[in-house]
Amino acid sequence: MVTLCEMKRQIIFIVGLQKSGTTLMLRILKQSDLVEIPFKAEGNDFWGNMPPFDPCEFPAGVIYQRSGGEMGHEIDGDDATQEIHKTLHDRLAGIVTACPIVANKNPYNTVRLPWIRKLFPDSMIIAMVRRPIPNVFSLLKKHVPHEGGGLSPKEGWWGVKPKGWRRVVNENKVIQCATQWKMVNEKLWHDKAHIDMIVTYHHLCASPTEVLNKILATALDRAFKADVTLPRIQCFDSEYKHGARLLSKNKYYRASGSLVTGETEPVEIGPLKEEDIACIEKICGETQSMIEGLQ
Repeated sequence: MVTLCEMKRQIIFIVGLQKSGTTLMLRILKQSDLVEIPFKAEGNDFWGNMPPFDPCEFPAGVIYQRSGGEMGHEIDGDDATQEIHKTLHDRLAGIVTACPIVANKNPYNTVRLPWIRKLFPDSMIIAMVRRPIPNVFSLLKKHVPHEGGGLSPKEGWWGVKPKGWRRVVNENKVIQCATQWKMVNEKLWHDKAHIDMIVTYHHLCASPTEVLNKILATALDRAFKADVTLPRIQCFDSEYKHGARLLSKNKYYRASGSLVTGETEPVEIGPLKEEDIACIEKICGETQSMIEGLQ
């Protein structure tokens, strides 16, 4: 048995805007016996992201409150103090695992890459990116009250908060979610030097075994092939065209334990209108081109 603090490159951090496939990535990694997910939920208690939308715990919450929330969830490398380094590594030391690789996914860390890299210089950072139109459509579901929907928006906002997020809050949630996609992924692009691998949602769905093998080989720093073959996963990038259910696909996994999702589902949120699609493309187009250029 080894403690997490003894691991270096074998620590994997998964980042990406909510609904971009971060949870799916984590679950694919869990299919390998070499990977363990020892953190509770997204590790918000570990990072100090509690409560998630308005955190106040140490360290991330204390930094968030310092600006009254105006900096959102962003944290710069200058905030990787010795005190924070010691606190987080002490917390890691208290967790025991038998696996050579451990993973944590936390969307808030998407806007904290300089901080994460300075605190954990030998970690592997994987960024999930999803096309803006389907990602925005999925984010919109969180702004529609429904049973099993989890935490409701606070101050009109749900999910990762980039710097200046309060100025983005809009009654038109298509505009708001599209701008959120743009700002979060622009920050990701700006901090690209800290990313070890970018994986797109549609590629992960199409080739999960290929992605898993590549990640394991990179994490272990040697040629590697996992002793598992994963089925192609249904991609929901087109659901914005015909509508979808409001309940998250993650809930299906929790109930069934299967990565393969049902082919049909009830329509509880209608498809995007043509003007909505045009709006998203106008807001996100340039950023999408930059991100695609990194792949």
